Amino acid sequence: MSDTSPLLRCRHVAALLLFLSIMPAVANGVACKQLDAAIAAIFDDPTAPCDHNDDGSVSAADVTRLLVNTVPPTPTLTTSPTATTTLTETPDLNSPTPTMTPTPTITPTATRTHTPALCPTSGADLDIVIDNQSETSPLSITVTGERIDTACRTTVLPTSYSVAVECPGSGVVTCGTVSQLAPGEWRHSLHVLTPRTGQVQHQTSMLVANDAANRLQFTAFANVLSVETTANTGNGSLRSVLQKTESSNKPLLIQFDPTVFPDGVPTTIQLLFQLPALADSDVTIDAIDATGTAGNRIVDAGGLAIPVFSISGARNHIVGLRLQNAGGSNRDVLNIAGAGADGNTVEHVIVQNAATGDGIGVDMDAGADFDSRVNIIRDCEISGASDKGIKVTTGAHVRVERCWVHDNVNGGIQSTLGGHVQAWHNLVERNRGGSAQNGLSVNARDDGTSGGYSEMRSWGNIARANGANGFSVRAFAFAHALDDYLATNGTSGIRVFNDVGPSATALVEGTSAVCNAVDGAVVANSSLADFGGGQFASAGDNAFTQNNLPAGGANFRNATGMLVSTVNNQWEHCGHDTTCADDAIASLDLSDHGANTTFSPAQAHRSLHAPIVTAVAPAIGGQGELLRIFGSGFNVIDGHFAEDNCADVSGRNRCVPLRGNCVQINGVSAPVEAVTPTMLVVRWPFTCTQPVPLVVTTDQGSTGTSSAAFTVCTNDAVDAAAALNAAELRPLGP
Repeated sequence: MSDTSPLLRCRHVAALLLFLSIMPAVANGVACKQLDAAIAAIFDDPTAPCDHNDDGSVSAADVTRLLVNTVPPTPTLTTSPTATTTLTETPDLNSPTPTMTPTPTITPTATRTHTPALCPTSGADLDIVIDNQSETSPLSITVTGERIDTACRTTVLPTSYSVAVECPGSGVVTCGTVSQLAPGEWRHSLHVLTPRTGQVQHQTSMLVANDAANRLQFTAFANVLSVETTANTGNGSLRSVLQKTESSNKPLLIQFDPTVFPDGVPTTIQLLFQLPALADSDVTIDAIDATGTAGNRIVDAGGLAIPVFSISGARNHIVGLRLQNAGGSNRDVLNIAGAGADGNTVEHVIVQNAATGDGIGVDMDAGADFDSRVNIIRDCEISGASDKGIKVTTGAHVRVERCWVHDNVNGGIQSTLGGHVQAWHNLVERNRGGSAQNGLSVNARDDGTSGGYSEMRSWGNIARANGANGFSVRAFAFAHALDDYLATNGTSGIRVFNDVGPSATALVEGTSAVCNAVDGAVVANSSLADFGGGQFASAGDNAFTQNNLPAGGANFRNATGMLVSTVNNQWEHCGHDTTCADDAIASLDLSDHGANTTFSPAQAHRSLHAPIVTAVAPAIGGQGELLRIFGSGFNVIDGHFAEDNCADVSGRNRCVPLRGNCVQINGVSAPVEAVTPTMLVVRWPFTCTQPVPLVVTTDQGSTGTSSAAFTVCTNDAVDAAAALNAAELRPLGP
């Protein structure tokens, strides 16, 4: 119907209404044809059966049933005691657009706009938690907040608050609770009154009406310094403040004066020469402004051959900056380096434009392990690097979480020359234009073990539309790919190989290699890989479909001459029965036709077993944000088709008509972005405000099977990050 003119659409609707009024006098055969034509015109569903309610006849009830199944129901409400507050709702018409939300490159299926329902009458409770590091007790503070969206409608629940409290003691203390607030996205501000450090900070969070209270946490710092000028040098400059950190009490907060850096206004510090590295420890630089927005406080190197910012100290926290325009001499925009650079966190930072280097480079033994000393890059956007978006080398340890790494010339996230990376729940896309344009990559030197082995533990990443491989594992490298979606990349979904020198090793499970321009998966040379049932105890649960078989590609290419195990996986040519056609898989999906590739038993994508949902991440979300759903039994094969080059993933996984995998949250269809046998990635169709059920239904041909309802939008839900921690992502290195 999207291609139908408004006038023609109006005529179709009028015709349908007239048809319904005369239906009792029309023969069933004629009625069915007219009803099908009207339904096809209105709903773009030419295959819809006429008898929609299976009562053996055609009547207005069939259209009613179709309309009921097509229009999402209004979310149900949980009745709770009436709120005691009587504040009138404040309009939320000017909330800022989040700058960190990735823009999808695949257009979702058109869905009906979700009308906000009434807020639950009990509202959302908020615990105010302070980590008091100020050495002052009691601590006097004010905390204010306002709701910045209209996730639900209310004329009773407060959409703003202001509290003044005293927090006795030191360390982490719950200072008070604000009760029965309107759920949705909120912006909060902290003002520390005693001690008189001048500390002012802001953050945003989602509040939901739930038995478990929402939690807002700030740190009260021992000392505060302010950046009070955009000048390159002089009193109050960022340079002078960084020079003062060594002589300042810790922990230390560096904040930005809003009279010089106005809230909501991008304001730039233009560098004329290199800033001093942040060599001290326990320093927080917070650039989030009072709008709750990241990226408005900007540090720009202006194309000079210098890094924009460097860290060599420990336990520092960089929040909300925009760092940009490093120039020549292979300079990174942000560099974390040295054996003392442990436990740093870079969060909500926008990193862009490196003329010759990486967006973020971490090296020289920065971070000694994946425990308390790991360096964390979280919720950041990294783009425009001439080399890698994020590169980790020479003994450094980094965890990259929920980042959008896109449009970097020579690759997305790389672990190389002895680097160690955990990559969790990232969107890595459109990294292309260079000679090593992979989405995810891990490699060491081809000439032997110099520099040590490199490793990447990858979990729940989407690597799509990159120039070469979605995931490249080369030479003296070790990889664990778990629940990854590797799609529409320029060569292969995943390639495990060694041109010369020591072999690469990979454990792959729960991963889809689909719709890539050459092969789905490749194991070559003397490298080792377990895609299911092999020497590394892979569970399998992978899927291979719609790679470029017509041009000579293979869904799985074994180029080793050795045995590779690929048991318990979904295959494009399995067939539609509850068990797979092994002959077809061997003939059409495997490059060696099964000579050295063990693949049976395969996993039927139409097993008739109900899918199972075990965890989600995150459990709470706003409209349009990504939600990962973990479990088993998801249907990859029916969720991808060749005729549209696999571009329309949302259209191939939908609820009406049922195709692939249907995800409904409180009865509202959620657009699907990625499918593996063990993970679905969808976008929240609305901003959640209270606990609601999530149900997954998989296409089983003539029928569908549905999972049990899994409760989301709750502070006490089973979050995947807690259910599957670093210890379970087992390393393959020595």
